[in-house]
Amino acid sequence: MARQHEGFALAYNEEVGHVTNPEQLEQGERSDRELPLVFLDTNVIIGYLRGDSSAVQLFSAEANGRIRFAVNGIVLQELLLAGDAGRPEFDRIRDHLHVLPVDLEKAEALLPRVRALRNRLAHSNDILILSSADECDFLVTRDLNLKNLVITGKPQVVTPEELATHLQAA
Repeated sequence: MARQHEGFALAYNEEVGHVTNPEQLEQGERSDRELPLVFLDTNVIIGYLRGDSSAVQLFSAEANGRIRFAVNGIVLQELLLAGDAGRPEFDRIRDHLHVLPVDLEKAEALLPRVRALRNRLAHSNDILILSSADECDFLVTRDLNLKNLVITGKPQVVTPEELATHLQAA
């Protein structure tokens, strides 16, 4: 559940037992802020936890200081409901995930895009994920329907394999 308290945005997930203050993250190392910010969709984190090689490559790139990871409370909720937040592997990565707030104004602005898509009813979680990922450099997902909701150049929506290839070429 996310809430505003004395100007600090707190994201809290009881099962994960992890509290993140996004403003403190912004005050961290300057060089860290210059790294590409990569929003991870739930399916990518689950892939990593289950040994998907392309997702593992992304976490290696993060460990080597080449990228930063971000999620929001919706992704954490989906991990919790899928039962993956309780895995020991998740404990090793949770402190590497910057928790971004859900931006309700951006979510509302996405609704006309959703309505314009034919034969596709977007899940509300997709809209809330995009509201947070909007300021990220990349959104990594295997969900093609989520990719269709992004019509601007930012974030660049890629699969784990595409981002791994991009990082190897850089």
